[in-house]
Amino acid sequence: MHQVTDRKTTPDYIREYLAHLGMEDRYRIQTIPCEICGFEECTIIREIIDLGKDGFGRLPVAACNRCGYLFQNPRFERRFYDDYYSRHYRDVVCGNSRPSQEFIDDQIRRGRILRKSLTDYLPKTGRLLDVGCSSGGMMVPFLEAGWQVFGTDPDVGYVQHGKEQLGLPLEAVSAEDMTLEPQTYDLIMIMGSLEHVFDPNRTLQLCRRATKPQGLLLLEGRGNPQGHSRKYFNHNHHRYFSLTSFELIMIKYGWEPVFSTQEPICGPTRPGAIYCLGRAGDMAGMDPLLRAIEQGKRENPEGLLARFDQIDRDFEAAHPDGFQ
Repeated sequence: MHQVTDRKTTPDYIREYLAHLGMEDRYRIQTIPCEICGFEECTIIREIIDLGKDGFGRLPVAACNRCGYLFQNPRFERRFYDDYYSRHYRDVVCGNSRPSQEFIDDQIRRGRILRKSLTDYLPKTGRLLDVGCSSGGMMVPFLEAGWQVFGTDPDVGYVQHGKEQLGLPLEAVSAEDMTLEPQTYDLIMIMGSLEHVFDPNRTLQLCRRATKPQGLLLLEGRGNPQGHSRKYFNHNHHRYFSLTSFELIMIKYGWEPVFSTQEPICGPTRPGAIYCLGRAGDMAGMDPLLRAIEQGKRENPEGLLARFDQIDRDFEAAHPDGFQ
């Protein structure tokens, strides 16, 4: 049985976190099993992380003891994430509820580089879905090349900007609530957004159903730390994918990994990012997933802990005055 807390039993560190965000103390939290393989036991990798607004505090990050997947645990109920991403996220991260021109320009530039990087894998034209598209700028180069495009994002302000200023077909909706026609899309991309959704399994179920036979899924993740782990682990990212965990979750939903890479296939503005491209095959499930884990496609908590400890030691040696 997973531990669930109500408002009366909310730990002090959760109350402090909500107060730091300027959100009311009215959300339940609970411990959860691994979102990829379902294993119950995990190892805490970091306790103190970046809470935004120049603050640090407790919000534990754990690694699954079976597959090594990194995720926040315990986790809030869904209402928290709906409220946070629809009303607070952009103000916390960017300080505004509308994108800057620099942000839009970077999105379009990234989309142009990405389309070129995927030339050998894509049809000349097709249908593209961008899940967590923000204002949708990455789809502009595809649209200009004759693709039909559609994007979803829970951020109403950014979606509205993309519709009004870029003329894109976007919908302000959470990934778990998307309504998608079956077998529609040649390419679905989730560029750094699978780390933010409440339920990655529901999201990928919907995407798998909407993918054409042999259609492609592209995932982008935060990837490799560019500094101290206390900054790398932050409250906006509810999970931290590696190339291994990207491949595992693709296998779980019936995409066969085509390539996994740390090369900057979208350009240089996301240093450390990782990517995995998969092609839809037979529907999979837990059996092939667990078989892949048993055959060695996994990471172990001890290795992850040692890795982040070494990253921090190297950073602290190079920055004796700290990172703030």
